[in-house]
Amino acid sequence: MGKKQFEEHLLWLLRVSRGFFTKREMQPLLEEILEAFIDLSGYPEAYVFLLDRNTEELVFRYGQQNDGETLKFSDAKKIAPLRRVMKKGLCQYSDPDTKKGPANIAIPLMSETESQGIVYLNAPGSGKLQPINNHLQRAFEILAENAGASIENVRMFERATNDPLTGLPNSSYFLIHLAKIMREANEDSVAGILLLDMDHFKRINHAAGAEVGDKALIDVGETLQDIARADGLVARYGSDKFAILLPPEDETPIGIRVRDVAERARAAVAAKSYHGINLSASIGGLTYPGKQNVESAPDLIAWADDVLSRARAKGPGGVEIEST
Repeated sequence: MGKKQFEEHLLWLLRVSRGFFTKREMQPLLEEILEAFIDLSGYPEAYVFLLDRNTEELVFRYGQQNDGETLKFSDAKKIAPLRRVMKKGLCQYSDPDTKKGPANIAIPLMSETESQGIVYLNAPGSGKLQPINNHLQRAFEILAENAGASIENVRMFERATNDPLTGLPNSSYFLIHLAKIMREANEDSVAGILLLDMDHFKRINHAAGAEVGDKALIDVGETLQDIARADGLVARYGSDKFAILLPPEDETPIGIRVRDVAERARAAVAAKSYHGINLSASIGGLTYPGKQNVESAPDLIAWADDVLSRARAKGPGGVEIEST
């Protein structure tokens, strides 16, 4: 790579890195990072491992081929060498299976002085790849620095917007997505909102202890995620309250879907029991746009909370859906 080509790569790196820093979710970011490393290196395979802050171990997160196909990583014996690379820096070495030329590259992902993980580039069975010159190495380092910083940004965003107990998004994250849905909504693109409040949940904490209560909340959160399907957003919205956002879709009218999800959630919660105490949940739902005259996500949630209050008035397990 000559000086002119390196300058062209700098412009490319600037454009790619801007894309990194717009991401707020880890998976789309990792996909974009691997695409960039594949483009820069010409390697056919790329993998990313992130450092687990609790165990300090490298954990495989995503793999991709140059044609976009997703890859898995099952060669556990390569983890230890990758771990050492985080201390040594950029490493190019021979494929241990073929014993031929530089077929592997490992690049640490750093955010300032803290390691976030490793990108591992692989060219199976190839001994014809060119060694890394100074310009290419510098391009790798710049790309890795920006990737590491963007990963740290997403991790910080996740810490600020995720509920530490259930792992679900918290109310802040829910409001961000609700505001986005509200901006895009119109009479042909209607979304659904459900608020679910566990009835008399403190009885479990008093009877069986906070640990059992926490287990119940985790269980309910996982159940709601299954019910909401892949495109629904489930959040923990308070100590014993959950929120579900159902984005517009073409297959099922949103009013029908809101009622279906509410009824299945009510039934699923009612089927659970902890230390002899049966669970139940009151649920309030609405569609947007609808009868509301609101301009902000918090105002719409307040409206949904009023609907939930009408559901509570019906008694434990009450459901109230405000139709358009």
